[in-house]
Amino acid sequence: MKLKKSFRYVFVSAVLLAVGGCSDFLDINDTPNNPLTVPPSTLLPTALAGTAFANANELNRFASVTVDYLAGAANNPGAYDLYNTTSADFNNQWSNEIYFGALIAYKKTIEAADKVGAKSYSGISKIMSAYTFSLATDLWGDVPYTEALLGDANTQPHLDTQEDIYKGNASKGVKSLFDMVRDGLADLEATSTINPGADDIVYGGTIANWKRAGYTLMLKFAIQIIDREPALATSVINEVLAANNFISTNAQNLGVKFGAAVGSQSPIYTYTYVSAFRDDLIMSTRYVSLLQSLNDPRLPLFVTSPAGSYVTIDNGFVGTRPTPSTNWSRWSQVITGTNVLDLCD
Repeated sequence: MKLKKSFRYVFVSAVLLAVGGCSDFLDINDTPNNPLTVPPSTLLPTALAGTAFANANELNRFASVTVDYLAGAANNPGAYDLYNTTSADFNNQWSNEIYFGALIAYKKTIEAADKVGAKSYSGISKIMSAYTFSLATDLWGDVPYTEALLGDANTQPHLDTQEDIYKGNASKGVKSLFDMVRDGLADLEATSTINPGADDIVYGGTIANWKRAGYTLMLKFAIQIIDREPALATSVINEVLAANNFISTNAQNLGVKFGAAVGSQSPIYTYTYVSAFRDDLIMSTRYVSLLQSLNDPRLPLFVTSPAGSYVTIDNGFVGTRPTPSTNWSRWSQVITGTNVLDLCD
């Protein structure tokens, strides 16, 4: 009996020592599946894929029809082809894909990177934030910018003008898209405690290519505003030319790599060849006729002709729409790819 009692004391003491030696022993409500902090290496690929998905998904279907590359054969694209849209058509793209998707992921990546001095991650994220904000303002004009991404701290953010977003406005505290890219480039020049590798689904961690991408985006932004702001655009173009560090080969393209399996492929490839959406779109007669009139050698590379000739319909088609057919002309895989989407094309 005495031995049993002694053993009980020893056992209790061991338990108390174990509890005292591990402050988290009784934190039974903390799950490792919901971490309080996430490293930038986990956040970055989510953000990059988010931007590419927003670029290539429904917004791409809409833009391709309204500029007469494709024609709407059914469903939403059929309405887009007749300019029959409402303000609610792209709520998912506005919120879940851009603001609550890619943009907030870049913000979180920058915050996580700043905590550990990972300048490479913050630099990439600032460059791609600028690109994603440009996508939003190019589509909707005046959008949340300076007060965006504040969550519950500001549920009704101010709409900055497209002009201020591109040019900046010091009196209103608006940093231009050009300066956002410059900030990113400055981070890429700084010493970084850690650098991306496979988690960089664009360049695989090649920072030199990210610098080229940053300068190339500045060129893209300059072209966007050149008709309204020729002096500013010229200044930016000269700045980039002086740096002489922009994308000059296909190998340097800003291309986000999707997966090769069904369900993880580029949205353009999916809606053209895989999903039920493939019967919503057909090549536009106007686009094909234009390339034919110019004897453009890219036509057979860009557009398929399964029947031996191009099967298209005209934009603004009214009446009974054509029955889906394997003979329809579609984008070729030169355009859609299978698992890579170039954002600077």
